[in-house]
Amino acid sequence: MFSLFKRETHQELEKILERLRLNAENNYRDATKEDLAELEERYGQLKAAGKLNQKQIDHYSEVITTYGIKLQNFSHKTQKVNSYSEKL
Repeated sequence: MFSLFKRETHQELEKILERLRLNAENNYRDATKEDLAELEERYGQLKAAGKLNQKQIDHYSEVITTYGIKLQNFSHKTQKVNSYSEKL
């Protein structure tokens, strides 16, 4: 029965992570930052409640750190204009 709860929490974090990945791939900067904040918050809550095993803790901690580094300079100012927009 406990594995069912672990799987549900894992799926919850994976849904947030998938949304984060999609927004990052599509250069939705604000949404990506919001998703990372949501992932960090929910991860912290689940970790504090003891609902994650050590493997999950290690995995999500690494993912959050990696995305945090990637998103440090992730802003609208770094957005590149494509050649079509330059013609307008």
